[in-house]
Amino acid sequence: MKEYEIASHKDLEELYQLQKIAFESEAEMIGSRNIPALLESYEEFERDFDNWIVVIKRDSQGKIMASARYFKKNDTIEVGRLMVAPSFRNQGLAFSIMKNVEDHSRGSKFELFTCTRSWINIRLYEKLGYRIFKEGIEDNELPLAYMEKCINENT
Repeated sequence: MKEYEIASHKDLEELYQLQKIAFESEAEMIGSRNIPALLESYEEFERDFDNWIVVIKRDSQGKIMASARYFKKNDTIEVGRLMVAPSFRNQGLAFSIMKNVEDHSRGSKFELFTCTRSWINIRLYEKLGYRIFKEGIEDNELPLAYMEKCINENT
């Protein structure tokens, strides 16, 4: 079993299903289903797939347990849709896959966002060295915390 791999088009359906399952608990935690990952249609998901590098971790049967996606814009790595299947949570997968993204992408800064009510996510990102640099309310009326992590090139 590979530690991590880059998803391909053959993984689209499974990733989309993981996204729906993973973000249901987020909706429960924040008290709103107005989350872009839950509102996105399969067609939108499929169209957007090639804009990202999607890192996945599979279990011993080959099923996707966890995923995160990223892209590079200038010298900043934009990270999105960190998700872990509910049956694999609390095993360090979210932390591990984020470290993998950071270790294999090249940039001096990482940015992401999460709902300000997603205290579990915020705590995870803070453990990884991210800090909130801005808060705002998006069109979907969710209060978002924008987080960043700057990388010191000399470390």
